[in-house]
Amino acid sequence: MAPGDTLVPFVFDGAAVRGALVRLPVAAATIVAAHSYPPALARALAELAAASVLLASTLKLDGSLLLQIAGDGPVRLAVVECTGTLDLRATAQWDEARARALGDPATLVALAGGARGRMTVTLDPRNAGTLYQGIVALESDTVAGLIEHYLAASEQLPSRLLLSAQDGRAAGLLLQRLPSSGAADDVTWARIIREFDALVPADLDAGMARLESLARWFPDDDLRVFDSRPVHARCSCSRKRVENALVIAGRDEIEAALAERGDVEVTCEFCNRRYSFTPAEARAVFAQRAPGERTH
Repeated sequence: MAPGDTLVPFVFDGAAVRGALVRLPVAAATIVAAHSYPPALARALAELAAASVLLASTLKLDGSLLLQIAGDGPVRLAVVECTGTLDLRATAQWDEARARALGDPATLVALAGGARGRMTVTLDPRNAGTLYQGIVALESDTVAGLIEHYLAASEQLPSRLLLSAQDGRAAGLLLQRLPSSGAADDVTWARIIREFDALVPADLDAGMARLESLARWFPDDDLRVFDSRPVHARCSCSRKRVENALVIAGRDEIEAALAERGDVEVTCEFCNRRYSFTPAEARAVFAQRAPGERTH
């Protein structure tokens, strides 16, 4: 298993079961360090990051997968985006006082206001195709439970997910039973799930750096492990995209900002990177538009 942030897919030989193991010792820490998140929210975002990589790994995705939690609790919105190349970014909107009042052990579901909230999974193709959204109520106390519920409803594949997030690290283990028939497959799946259920998040965290852990967790099976894939915390923001956003905002709004503060500054809500424009640079954005192109 390659060092660093890595996804490793595998299958159980002779059984209709696939799996994937992800570890995020650096990417999760990078994501939660971008903002001063309360500890409970930082932990939940790290778990969502690991879950999004595992979900993306099951798809032929040329675009992005977004996990979004929304509710009327202290956390109004939490979003994690994972691209088909396993680039990660995340952001959240929260009420500081209300979030910290719930305490560090609070779950994401509690932070989002309980069952009144919802989780949305969006598959956004890059160039063509139909945008897909699946929505489930927050009827589980854990991120893993929410993802299992979504997979059962959307893919109709029995799935089990274990997530671990602590001290700026995150890891995840996903198992899915593939379509099959026969009593032997039922027996095998039941045994694998018993072995899976014996695991706790601390086992997963301790095993993040060792592929050999899979053999210890599932000693009765031969596993076929495929090439690992690197995962990166990488935001898609750029100065060019911000320039496009200024054009969409319109010349009048930009002139108002210049009159108020003397320059224009835009901060990426994901990575917290700041983009500053002098008056000349801000006005040049509109001058670069093609003749006749609308700017407001």
